[in-house]
Amino acid sequence: MSRWRNATRVTTWDARVLDDCRAILTNTWRGLLPPGTRCALALYPDHWNAGDAAIWQATRLLLAELDVTVAYACDAWSYDPRVLRAALPEGPILLLGGGNFGDVYPREHGSRTRILADLPDRRIIQLPQSIWFRSAAAIAETADLLRRQRDVTLLLRDRVSLDFARRHFPGVTAALCPDTALALALPTARTPAEVPVLALWRQDAESLGPPPSLPAGWMARDWTVPGGILPPAEAADLCTAARGFKAWLGPLPPWPPPADEPCPLRRRIAWRHLPWLWDQLAEDRALRGLRILSRGRVVITNRLHAHLLCLLAGIPHVVCDTANGKIFGFRDTWFTDATALDAARVRFAATPLEAVASAEALLASSTMSQP
Repeated sequence: MSRWRNATRVTTWDARVLDDCRAILTNTWRGLLPPGTRCALALYPDHWNAGDAAIWQATRLLLAELDVTVAYACDAWSYDPRVLRAALPEGPILLLGGGNFGDVYPREHGSRTRILADLPDRRIIQLPQSIWFRSAAAIAETADLLRRQRDVTLLLRDRVSLDFARRHFPGVTAALCPDTALALALPTARTPAEVPVLALWRQDAESLGPPPSLPAGWMARDWTVPGGILPPAEAADLCTAARGFKAWLGPLPPWPPPADEPCPLRRRIAWRHLPWLWDQLAEDRALRGLRILSRGRVVITNRLHAHLLCLLAGIPHVVCDTANGKIFGFRDTWFTDATALDAARVRFAATPLEAVASAEALLASSTMSQP
């Protein structure tokens, strides 16, 4: 039984605004997916980014809550249109939400466009995403592909992405919807804090720069790992099923998949016969992210899902934006009330230097909860 499913939502200072977001999220999905619907769910995130794992776990839990059955699921390598059609002769195809709609992430973009091209006759629902393109040619290609779809719905996490979709993809149904991870209920038990401040800082294409310079005793890290190999201590914290399953699957296959064998045998077997283990792996990856965040009494981050998990778990934190503006765009869409988020617990910083100063202020605040 899922540890997330049994969890009790933490009562945080921001409970009202989070409950409002959950209600919008649930009602939007319910309007698209009536009880009893059978669907396909594509683009499983097989990597150690805890934010994407949290999205998958929340998606599965929310679909179960809505009495929607996932008849077929896949990752980028195991997708097979023939198997999908056999498992789901009719019914919607859901594309996992996140922040990878656009050409910046070739694997996810390539998988998404392949599904659209293979299944133009099917109803396709893109679950909540942010849009980010770098190439005008890629925008035009995506627009042309969307025009050829019989029935496609784009759910967008922020107004900037919604405006982009309406401008570049006319005729496509597009609507605002909060991030799927907000459907999670977090376990009430937290790992005791080890350091005053943890800076969980991404340094990929979305980063505006290197992590801030931190005072002695503070910690900087990310939750992605080079080569996809976890440190032994973190691997030991995974449940036996997740750890053994990942070891059995082996390293990620090359991308793009070779034409003669698009999916390695073990991965194909796992999706067809052991689908629950993919959910277990996603759950453990998301819980790992929560454990990492819990190591700091205060968190500094430029990751959207570190911000959202901190909100859900009641962890004081400071947030910097990304290069595509998706974090502040999300804030300006859903947290518009000046009092929606308690400034004694959540702050937004324009620069890393400002983030450090805000974290020091949160540490010194007499109202901050002690671990």
